Amino acid sequence: MRTLRSSRLFSTETTASADGARTGLTASYARLVRRGARCAAVVASWARIILVRMTQPGVRVGFDSFIGPGCTIRCAPHGTMVIRRTVLIRDVYLEAADGAVLTLDTDVLGPHCMVVARERVVIGAGCLLAEMSVVRDQDHVVAPDIPSIAMLFSATPVTLGSNVWLGAKATVLRGVTIGDNAVVGAGAVVTADVAAGARVGGVPAVPLRTSRSGAAADVRPDDRSPDATAAVLPAQRSAARADFTSPAR
Repeated sequence: MRTLRSSRLFSTETTASADGARTGLTASYARLVRRGARCAAVVASWARIILVRMTQPGVRVGFDSFIGPGCTIRCAPHGTMVIRRTVLIRDVYLEAADGAVLTLDTDVLGPHCMVVARERVVIGAGCLLAEMSVVRDQDHVVAPDIPSIAMLFSATPVTLGSNVWLGAKATVLRGVTIGDNAVVGAGAVVTADVAAGARVGGVPAVPLRTSRSGAAADVRPDDRSPDATAAVLPAQRSAARADFTSPAR
């Protein structure tokens, strides 16, 4: 009986040890795969940056930025586009017309965002544009004596201050200035200036009941995990932006 109990105990310990070894091996393999995927994402971004710099002389972008798959960057021969320490997650569309200036500084643009400049668009440091956000500094010219196919535009500069947050599908129209630390709700259409620290929403966007500076609970979600951004952006911003460049997304 004692021998049988010892045999069972030894068998249980052996099984537990084997399961623990397999779990540790699986975790190590998963970490290795994630690390390889991050490296592949960064290398692919570098290749896209090189291609943009070779084919679009008006674009100034360095390897401190990240350009995800499916992004489209168009800069006219006499346009200027400056991209500094910015993450373009995927399928982002950027355009600068002749004589226009488009500046992105330490920003994150979510999937399917669109930023178009025909005169000047400046997006300040730390801005977050959620998926399908649109920023345009021009409208179509509409008049009875002007046919639609004429494709004429009227442009007025757009400026977003630092740390501005645009919710999903938000639209910023021409002539708008959004102050620092402002928040634009999902689906809003901004047609007038937004004060610093304000929260706006609706169509057209109007101020909401509280300001960002006075709302203790108004903190960006932080369900984040380290990712490709850690190898692209400076350390002080990588923790706050890591989830948006996940190669797995």
